[in-house]
Amino acid sequence: MTQSIQALDDIRILDLTHFYNGPYATLTLAFLGAEVIKVEPPGRGEAGRALYKAPGAALGLPFAMMNSNKRSITLNIKSERGKEIFRRLVSRFDVVVENFSLGTMAALGLGHESLMALNPRLIYASGTGYGLSGPYKSYPAFDPVVQAMGGVLGVSGEASGPPMKAGPAIVDILGGIHLAAGILAAIRERDRTGNGLLLEVSLHDTVIPTLTTHVGAYFGLGLRQLRNGNRAPGSAVAPYNVYPARDGYVLILGGDEPRWVRLCARMGRPELAQDPRFSSLAARVKNQDALDATIGEWTATVAKEDLMQVLNADDIFCGIVKELPEVMSDPHLHERGLLRVIEHPLHGPVTVFTSPLRLHGEPAEIRSPSPALGADNEDFYASELGLTRSEIAGLRDSGII
Repeated sequence: MTQSIQALDDIRILDLTHFYNGPYATLTLAFLGAEVIKVEPPGRGEAGRALYKAPGAALGLPFAMMNSNKRSITLNIKSERGKEIFRRLVSRFDVVVENFSLGTMAALGLGHESLMALNPRLIYASGTGYGLSGPYKSYPAFDPVVQAMGGVLGVSGEASGPPMKAGPAIVDILGGIHLAAGILAAIRERDRTGNGLLLEVSLHDTVIPTLTTHVGAYFGLGLRQLRNGNRAPGSAVAPYNVYPARDGYVLILGGDEPRWVRLCARMGRPELAQDPRFSSLAARVKNQDALDATIGEWTATVAKEDLMQVLNADDIFCGIVKELPEVMSDPHLHERGLLRVIEHPLHGPVTVFTSPLRLHGEPAEIRSPSPALGADNEDFYASELGLTRSEIAGLRDSGII
């Protein structure tokens, strides 16, 4: 294995982000080699440190997973001295990233215009809920709220039940991916022009492309019932569902004719391919209840791992419905290096993710675990601003850092 490529090792980022959206963006860039300095409030740090924190634990596991390869300094940017220090730092960095509520940084006198006046090459990246413009721009945003506003809840859940949000924080991660991509594009633009720029990414904007299939079903095919549980949007394809296995569940997609014929053979029921109820896609869609019951009777007799192996061998889409312990110990993900067990100074052994991005086919490298709050204060302020130990101690005593 060659050493992981650090494509952004000449890029310096001041990271003011919190929770998942912004931290995932800067995590992506940190795995690409960028120097990411988390700038956190003294005392408590960014709010994500306490998220899902077990009693007596130093910090929550989500923070440990979202902040590998970063350094942490503390700075009270609400104080005049803290603002002065932050402005000095801005002149030495390439990117400032924040995902505060609209207008927060401007109210502190640290908006993009004032910071870019100090550093014309600065890329100011803002992750917002609904954007810097539009009727919703001032609305507070949270992942499930944006799922609701962006149509995800409207197409999720059972047809007979209420709308249902997606379980994972898909909007925050989508927003983080787009924010990281935007920063990369902004760096490229600055390379060409020599000028920095304002970049904004709205969570609301990023979720809309996920509705592509549903838009096609609704406006293209005229299908109106899109909230359809585990079945295909608008019941356009069958079989397409979650089925019981002997020891859990699997998801099977076999809607096209060749796959359906092979599935019938694998079930030991080749005659089903000619059954008038199931002999065409339209017939299978019309008779989905009977179809799913028939498939479920067979799958319930077979172990989920065996189902996945034999159906995939026949080029029939099948995946095990894995519970979290199975996912976090998945040998495929560990062999590829997406999941790693590391020794975390505040947690002991812990499984964290790296980056899906693989340059030259090599997995991303964890150079350091998520940092303790203010772990880099002494070294950073001394090397970056030339502050002495006594000056740093004075800043700490006065609550500036």
